[in-house]
Amino acid sequence: MAYALSTTKRKFHRILDSFPNGSTTSLAPITKHDNASITTFAEYAARKKARSEKRPMNSRTSETPQMSLVNIESERAEVSKQTTPEKKAPYFVPWDRDAFLARLKTFQHVYLWASKPDEVNEVQWAKRGWRLLDKDTVACSGCGKQVVMKLELDEPIIRENGQEDVATDEEEWRKKAQDQLVEKYAEMIVTEHGTNCLWRRRGCDATIQRMRLTQPESTLSDLRARYISFSRLKTILPTSLRTPENFDIGYNSQRLGTYLLESTTSSAVEQREPTTRVLNEDALKFALFGWEAEAADGLEVARCNACFRRLGLWLFILRPNPENPNEPREAIVDRLDLVHEHRDYCPWINPTSQSGGRAANNIMSDPPEPAGWEMLQNVIRHMKHSPDAASPKPISLSELGSPMSASTLLDRKERVAKDQERWAKLKKLKQVFRVKRPKRVGMDKDEKGKMVRPHTAT
Repeated sequence: MAYALSTTKRKFHRILDSFPNGSTTSLAPITKHDNASITTFAEYAARKKARSEKRPMNSRTSETPQMSLVNIESERAEVSKQTTPEKKAPYFVPWDRDAFLARLKTFQHVYLWASKPDEVNEVQWAKRGWRLLDKDTVACSGCGKQVVMKLELDEPIIRENGQEDVATDEEEWRKKAQDQLVEKYAEMIVTEHGTNCLWRRRGCDATIQRMRLTQPESTLSDLRARYISFSRLKTILPTSLRTPENFDIGYNSQRLGTYLLESTTSSAVEQREPTTRVLNEDALKFALFGWEAEAADGLEVARCNACFRRLGLWLFILRPNPENPNEPREAIVDRLDLVHEHRDYCPWINPTSQSGGRAANNIMSDPPEPAGWEMLQNVIRHMKHSPDAASPKPISLSELGSPMSASTLLDRKERVAKDQERWAKLKKLKQVFRVKRPKRVGMDKDEKGKMVRPHTAT
């Protein structure tokens, strides 16, 4: 037992001797931690030094903050675009002609909208805020209402001898039914809007179709742009054109030759494609009657920006003959009528549309109200002669009437006399409604006519 106890004590003391002293034990982990910290700091300093050597000196002070601000601004712009909704144009603008034409343009395709009577044609629907949505279906962008218009028009039966056949009882009944249906659709143009829709209360004015032809400078500038669009197509331009009898292309060519062919760079169209030095009279005819050339799906067409009628020019040109190149085939359509190819309501040919309804009210007026192409002729007639043709002479609205309006104007003295007579009548009418003021009590007039009290009168 004594030997075992001594052996156990010896092992215990040997274990105690193997431990270091207390101070070393407490400092060892600290020293190890400090060495690790120093090593980490040294690596950080080395990395920072390497980055500073690769980058210019001024990049740390000026470029880095600037780039960060740019990135912040770009991020803010992207966030604002995503969060800010797009502003929609107001739907109720009955005075805006551009908005009216945008609605009218939706009716241009004949396979979606066939010709309708004047009371319910596309102009009447567009004036009340309707636009074409689908085949014979119109919709209002304000209230969202939709109307499907089904109207089958019966054409008169023509006999072989060319005379119109006498309508039977059944055909007369169908015609009356169609007239009643047209009246019903005319009412629906207004009543089919929502109860709170503003288009239900008011539509566009009768002058909404009127073209702005009172400013000679802008009118002639638009004419020149239309002429340039057709002058590019001179190789395939139809030559068999029909114009009114009172239209003189020679006079227009003489008046507009210098203006159309002068080498100016006032517009972007002329900078891209300068005009040639030879006047193309066929292109001028198209331009004078409101037509403009455009390319649609690789085909050349003529369009009107007032009624949105489109003509395929390939229908009116001579076709090549493979068998005999010297004798080309005839065109599909013999002649192109520059007036009748417009739609009936187009202001270029319709005086009522251009005058805002005055032509319909003044049927027997002398001179009659002019159409758009006639007003353009008057602008050309009153423009300055070359070489200063680019600055047309300002003319009055009375001179923009029909070609014979200058000879029918009243004499200046007669107009002045009539004006004086009207002013005299107005003065007499004003005296009738003039009420005399009662005299103030205790007041009197002095020698100068001023109101004074009696004790101060002199």
